[in-house]
Amino acid sequence: MNGKPKRRRILFRDDLRERLKDPEFRRGFDEIDAEVRLAVAIAEAREKEGLTQAELARKLHTRQSNISRIERGSQNLTIGTLRKIARALRCRISIQLLPA
Repeated sequence: MNGKPKRRRILFRDDLRERLKDPEFRRGFDEIDAEVRLAVAIAEAREKEGLTQAELARKLHTRQSNISRIERGSQNLTIGTLRKIARALRCRISIQLLPA
């Protein structure tokens, strides 16, 4: 034995569930939730098409670094840009406004 105490593994979903009980954390989470979901959806669609970020960038006539920012959720997207991405990934866009 190496004498180190064992650390209990905490699952992300359990940690998130606990943190969402805090109203301030919940407000912040809700503010970025749509951006994060969109970023993940774009990355998953790109991977499903078997494209690298660089290949998608070429299709969109942009740089790989722009695709990286989009997939990190740190790039503000216009509807026009989103349409171009969807076309390049052979996807369609569905936008909803839901009650809070």
